[in-house]
Amino acid sequence: MPGTRRRQPKQAGQQKALSRRAARIVIVLVACIFVPVVATLVLTTRASAPDLFDLTPVVARSDQYLILAWPELERARTALNAGGVSSGTMIRALGYMMEADRPIRDGERVQSFVLLPDAGNTVHPAHRFGDQMIDVRLEAGSEVPFSARSLVWVWGTLRMLPGNPSGDVPLYVLEHARTKPADKADIQKYFK
Repeated sequence: MPGTRRRQPKQAGQQKALSRRAARIVIVLVACIFVPVVATLVLTTRASAPDLFDLTPVVARSDQYLILAWPELERARTALNAGGVSSGTMIRALGYMMEADRPIRDGERVQSFVLLPDAGNTVHPAHRFGDQMIDVRLEAGSEVPFSARSLVWVWGTLRMLPGNPSGDVPLYVLEHARTKPADKADIQKYFK
């Protein structure tokens, strides 16, 4: 039995070394899985802008323009005029400047862009539903520098277009529009 006693401490030491090695492998695997997930969550929350869709205007009008509540643009699948805002209404809308059907570089001067209630983020792009997009067409000769996902005010005459509310083509056009940059303080000032 003296030989057996000598093997037990050696086997116990090998088992402890294996346990430490297994624990290190588990820690490395957990870190490899959770560090990217946590980093993605941090980047997503820092880069995300407030969603404007569910906000209600504090006041109904600003000058002669109706302040847009985005849900008023929603349409039933079969009805053209199911939304709460009719064609020809002078509106002022707060939203995010986005490209339409072609890529646009930041800083490029544009005559039109798409306005959305949600800017999306680096991981999850903005939703593009036809009845939640406005094709903003600026007044003749008033180009502005494009800035993707920037918060802007637009105002002009709203026109309704036929089409699929769930499609990726805007069902609204803001004609003879003007625009100016906005900031997050405008959200708290004009909406609840």
